[in-house]
Amino acid sequence: MRIVLAAVCAALIAGVIAPQPVAGATGFHAAWVDQSPWPVLMPSATTSYTVHYRNTGTETWQRGIAGRQVNLGITGDSTAFANIGMAVGWLSANRVATTAEAVVAPGAIGTFTFTLRAPGTPGTYRVPLHPVLEGVQHLEDEGVYLLVVSDLGFHSAWVSQSAYPTLQPGQVSTPLNVVFRNVGSQTWTKGVLGQEARLGINLDDAQWAPLAVNWPYSTRVAVQAEATVAPGATTTFTFQVKAPQSPGSYSLHLRPVVDGAWWMEDEGVFLTITVPGLPVGTGAAPKLTTTIVQSGLQFPWDIAFAPDGRMFVTERAGNILVFASSAAGAPQLANNAVAGIHAEGEAGAMGIALDPAFATNHFVYVCASRDDNGWVNQVLRYREANSVLTFDGYVVRTGIFAGGNHDGCRVRFGPDGKLWFTMGEVGNTAFSQNPNSLNGKVLRVNPDGSVPEDNPILPGAFGRSIAYTMGHRNPQGLAFQPGTGLPYTSEHAHYTDRATGAHSHATVNLLKPGLNFSWPNGAGPGFTPPAWQSFDNPYVATSGNTFVSGAAWGAWNGDLFLAALAGTMLLRLEQQPDGTFKTAGVLFNGTYGRLRAAVQGPDGSLYLSTDNGSDRIIRVTPSP
Repeated sequence: MRIVLAAVCAALIAGVIAPQPVAGATGFHAAWVDQSPWPVLMPSATTSYTVHYRNTGTETWQRGIAGRQVNLGITGDSTAFANIGMAVGWLSANRVATTAEAVVAPGAIGTFTFTLRAPGTPGTYRVPLHPVLEGVQHLEDEGVYLLVVSDLGFHSAWVSQSAYPTLQPGQVSTPLNVVFRNVGSQTWTKGVLGQEARLGINLDDAQWAPLAVNWPYSTRVAVQAEATVAPGATTTFTFQVKAPQSPGSYSLHLRPVVDGAWWMEDEGVFLTITVPGLPVGTGAAPKLTTTIVQSGLQFPWDIAFAPDGRMFVTERAGNILVFASSAAGAPQLANNAVAGIHAEGEAGAMGIALDPAFATNHFVYVCASRDDNGWVNQVLRYREANSVLTFDGYVVRTGIFAGGNHDGCRVRFGPDGKLWFTMGEVGNTAFSQNPNSLNGKVLRVNPDGSVPEDNPILPGAFGRSIAYTMGHRNPQGLAFQPGTGLPYTSEHAHYTDRATGAHSHATVNLLKPGLNFSWPNGAGPGFTPPAWQSFDNPYVATSGNTFVSGAAWGAWNGDLFLAALAGTMLLRLEQQPDGTFKTAGVLFNGTYGRLRAAVQGPDGSLYLSTDNGSDRIIRVTPSP
């Protein structure tokens, strides 16, 4: 027995740990006191670091004594940081140190000092820490962490730039300048790879290569003008662009880079090129009049219209508002609460659709996140009477996880009479490629919730289900094209163009039964490419979408509009002869903040909802 105990003590002194404490003990508690400033280091440089904890329990911590030695551990017993070379003399791969003091009595402070190495790959690394009574129990996890920045010393800050140019189709601009300051510790040296500062298109977006006029590379518009740019000095990037042939507004997202070393700060610098010359006559672009219809709302998510003109609006917190009409300032007739709502992050009361036969059956369908034997997304049916909604039943009750991230939940009736709704993968990418999961899918049901006979059987699925397509990340828009009836989603979905390598975060997808849209795999055989992708220029984070139709829209009749969150704009897309779409214009860039819903009303106007916290419904009315 003595031999066993001696072995345990020796193991503790040497820092050997039990990966999972197995038994509890009373009287052992800790509270964070302070820690060293977070370090910024050159890659592979080392530093000493200290964290202090107070013994807030009733038992003494004793270094080298089994069941009493307290070590500072990596939360979750992760060895990832040791695996990338950060551990220097640690007790083990997931224990950074034990107390410097031999004894830490109740109320006293224990010192944990250790050495770490900055990873060789530049970046920011967050190391979570908390004390462990080794072999017995984890002490309080107070969310303490160490932020290590492995930094090459290349940093920049925008100073100024030329005015945005207005160019005729095909016209070459005069020289344009963008000035950045070197705010790092390293000198930028022209002509030396790994030290020369270049002005690049963010994320190597190659779609703007046709605009290049003597650029160094298709995704690098210029290099630093000065031979050397010392810390604190400025440099000028000078370049020219050739205007596209099609009228519109084009925004190039610019960012300094030291190739072979480091992308410098992305400060949201854009070059916006305006190409006038819109068509004339009956095909002219419409004039737009905007009207604030309602204000003072809280995160309105979706909009629907009754045949008598009443406007239904969901608020993410769990409200279904009914307004007398879409007129500005129309009175609110009712506020209907969704019972059991679990609103968190992107989840809550979201998509809404009225039954095509609403005038006779008064059915209203809502996609909502609720607590019902777990946090789940459901499609609920209500029956309306005098603007008051009474719960009528579940269209879909079980089988779909809800989440505060990538929740999806747009719902629409298709021209086929089926109820379609979108589901995100709620942060679990495996759901998107699992044919038997309902998350990461576009779903299609009969209005009573049953499975349509013409739904596909997804490859690898157990059988036919309500899943129509798969490989989605966070589809928040769903619209049916007038005339063809074809369904299109807009979604936050990374996609990499295999031909060019260009990367995007937003896509529009044409839905056909059984297709797989590749998330999280990006691209490849067996996956369907998008009908449009953003190439992150600018980063738009699309949400709701809608086609517009009607003579008042003129040259824009039939175009697809996308509401953008992060991009704070409305994108207009034109369909091309091959069925794909191109970005044809940007409206309301930053005017109303984040835009969530885009719905064409029965009056032909476009209705938008904002997503800023104190929100509005905006009517956009076209005229010739």
